[in-house]
Formats: sequence, C-alpha cells, structure tokens
Amino acid sequence: LYDLMTNKRYGLGWRLGEFNVDKWALYQAAQYCDQMVPDGFGGQEPRFTCNAWLTDQRKAYDVINDICSIFRAMPVWNGREFTVVMDRPADPVWTYTNANVISGEFSYQCSAQKARHNEIHIEYIDADDSYERKIEVVSDDDLIRRHGLNVKKVTAFACTSRGQAFRTGKWILETERLETKTVTFAVGAEGL
Repeated sequence: LYDLMTNKRYGLGWRLGEFNVDKWALYQAAQYCDQMVPDGFGGQEPRFTCNAWLTDQRKAYDVINDICSIFRAMPVWNGREFTVVMDRPADPVWTYTNANVISGEFSYQCSAQKARHNEIHIEYIDADDSYERKIEVVSDDDLIRRHGLNVKKVTAFACTSRGQAFRTGKWILETERLETKTVTFAVGAEGL
C-alpha cells in the first residue's frame, strides 16, 4: 500500500508525495500482516497477503479501499496525511464518560437480527488449484439452528489462500455476532 501511495510512476506519489503518507502506521500494519498464523491445515502462513494483479484503470480511492480490505483496515485522511485504522488488538486511545461528553448523553442502537449473518461464503482464487475461483464456507451451526439460515456472500480481494479466506469469513461471523451495538455522542474540541 505504501508503494501504491508514494510511487510517482504508477501510484499516487505525484499527488501525495512521501510526506503526506503515515509510513509508520503502514509499517505497523505490515508487521501485523506478516505475523505467522495457523493456516488451518497443519501449517503456518502470514496473517494477510495481497496477491493482486491490477490491470484495469480504476479510481484510486476504490483501489486503496480494496487493498485495505485485505487486512481489515480503513483508509483515513486525518487532515494532514493519509493513514490507516486497522481492526486489530490494541490499547484504548481515549475513554469517554458522561463527564467529557456534551450533555453527558450517549445514544445506543442495536443491529437488526437480519443484519447478523450466520453463514459466510468467501470467494477467493485458490493458488493451490491452478488459480481457480473457489468458495470457502464458514458457518455458525448454533445460530443457524436458532435463527434460520442467513447467508452473506463476500469476495476476498487479492486472496489466494484458503486459510486466509476462512479467517476472513470467521472474522465477519464473529464481528456481526459480537459487535451488535453502536453508540453516538458529541464531544467538544478536546475530544477530537
């Protein structure tokens, strides 16, 4: 991603330059991506790999979003540089309480049950089978028994590993099962 953002020939370097990209946030993301994890078949593989072949002209922002989706990140322009916010274990950066929220009010909403899928079909390109398109199915049998089948179909961009496809599906299942509430609140300038 750093190369795409800074390369002046085929990337955004002619527009952004090296000084407008948070290379240290991208470096930390790369370190997390490169950590070895079980592949699900008795071996080990990097947590996230990108095996993309970009042949069509597309909007830069769409390509950046696709690449960030590989490692569960969101591209963010923070006002002075491009950075990424990644879904990974980390320490909290700020605690909000009634004391530092305008009027001390929090508004909570829950996701609808129909928005929580219990079977995920991940389409990926299988490097071990002549780069054929495959579907990896990840499901939660207990939730299917309780709520009926609710399938979500996802294409894993630049994914050529069955293990990575499975982890992507598992992450979607767990995220939709566990992250069911959103909170809205307003803060002053010190909270920005």
